[in-house]
Amino acid sequence: MVRINIELPDEIHKKAKLNALLQNKTLIKYIHEAIEEKTEKDEKN
Repeated sequence: MVRINIELPDEIHKKAKLNALLQNKTLIKYIHEAIEEKTEKDEKN
């Protein structure tokens, strides 16, 4: 596993954190899944 540092606009961070909490996930897990989904989608295109 690789660690990265990212910068997010405050509004995106708030929305992601809220969505993660609503899905009973950590913010890290939520972001990880979002990156996986986007990567898979991009590979299909």
